[in-house]
Amino acid sequence: MKLSLLLVACIWVGNTANAQTHFTEREYAREPKWQLMIKDTAVNYIEAEKAYRIYFEHHAKPAGEQEDIGSSPDTNRKMSRKKMRELQSEQKMRIEIKKYERWHQKMSPYVQLDGTILTPTQRLKIWKDNRSGQ
Repeated sequence: MKLSLLLVACIWVGNTANAQTHFTEREYAREPKWQLMIKDTAVNYIEAEKAYRIYFEHHAKPAGEQEDIGSSPDTNRKMSRKKMRELQSEQKMRIEIKKYERWHQKMSPYVQLDGTILTPTQRLKIWKDNRSGQ
């Protein structure tokens, strides 16, 4: 019984992990799949960039941040719940965009020609080799 439960769990985990990395362009356009992709250590860098680009071809990027935190032209008057939800949604998207941009910059030196990203172990080995060579 335990063996069959373990087998089912392994199959489910394998299918879930596999499903996260194979999306269609239509799915990229509809939902920000790039948010999930940058959290996956085995993601293909080129595919994550593609998902980000396609999503924002179909959705507007939120405007830049306000000068002071919490300052907005609408703060002086009472906002509707809908407007508050929109502002919160925009702020969450700004944060996700910053996360993507940091990930993009951090991973770009470790991208291989096929789009795979070196594992942390491979990066550490390169660092150690460079350090010992000096």
